Amino acid sequence: MHLSTYTQILKEGEKNLHYKKQNKHNLLLDLQHQIADLAKTNFDQSHQQQTVDNLLSNILDSWSIPVCLFDQDLKLSYRNSAMNEQLQQPMLLGTSAESLGFVLSRQLNNGVLNHPNFNQKWQCQTIKYNNVESSHNQSAWLFTAINVSQLINKNQSITQQSLIRVLAHELRNSLTPMSSMTDTLLCSEKLDEQQTRLVLSRIQQRSDRLLAFIGEYTKLTQLPLPKLAWFNFSELLAEAKSMIPDDQLTIEFQGNEQCFGDSGQMAQVMINLLKNAVEANEKPETEIIIKAYYQQDNQRIEVTDNGPGFANLDNVLTPFYTTKSNGSGIGLSLCAEIIRNHGGQFLVQNVIVNDVLKGAHITMAWPLKE
Repeated sequence: MHLSTYTQILKEGEKNLHYKKQNKHNLLLDLQHQIADLAKTNFDQSHQQQTVDNLLSNILDSWSIPVCLFDQDLKLSYRNSAMNEQLQQPMLLGTSAESLGFVLSRQLNNGVLNHPNFNQKWQCQTIKYNNVESSHNQSAWLFTAINVSQLINKNQSITQQSLIRVLAHELRNSLTPMSSMTDTLLCSEKLDEQQTRLVLSRIQQRSDRLLAFIGEYTKLTQLPLPKLAWFNFSELLAEAKSMIPDDQLTIEFQGNEQCFGDSGQMAQVMINLLKNAVEANEKPETEIIIKAYYQQDNQRIEVTDNGPGFANLDNVLTPFYTTKSNGSGIGLSLCAEIIRNHGGQFLVQNVIVNDVLKGAHITMAWPLKE
């Protein structure tokens, strides 16, 4: 009778009462010890669970991330201070999710909780899980929201800065030689009509291509898809060379004049490659060999110069990375991106003969089909 009463007291949660000591010869002494050990184990587990619950509650309460928990019937069972502050309304335990403004949209066998206070600046997540400790294996819904506005603003700022640097780079590549050609004409005492027409034709041609490039780039904030067609590569190469002072550059062209690709974007590629070769070369004259040919249904173009080669092949195509004091680190990465948009590859390597660096070599290849 005493053991039954003691067991009932333990079952009701009483921890301060103890069963009176028994004589060691009492046949029920062993059962008393087992009941006492079982009571201690249950108490330790309960205390540990309460400690963990309190710890989690304290951690979540100090979080700046809004968190709330709903039970099987979508009744509020927990919310932290950040959630209470964000909704700016009383969030009493037991309140329905609907009355708090939450909407549960069913997706397959799960569901997603949404709330109008959490707009596009927030990244929301709903986790449905089963409470294994419950005798009825009930479900619960955990809702969290992270404010990503700063990250979005940072990404937008990086994108804008990259856009400005790319456009400034391309504008400088074209406007500098155009200004130089114009200045040469203006300094002449008597204008040569043929030379003037040639310069104006180059300026107009380059201006039209540049305006088209800028228009597409700013509209999409990325490179436009290439408009693939056959074009005369020799004419494009002459246009690109006109953007570089003649006394600094000698070009030897070999191969097929007909090339397949986006002529406007390929003009940007050749201007960047020629300009990079001239700027990197410490010799008085830059010599470039350009080969254009077809191989295994691919359009291939190879560019080799007599300069110092690439100082760091691992990072040469990394955007905004440069070893030149006045460089922007955009030219080669932009060329590589244009070729990738053509569905091809842009490979860079150094030319080494008898352990002596003889220059830089670039290979571009892309499919001969749309």
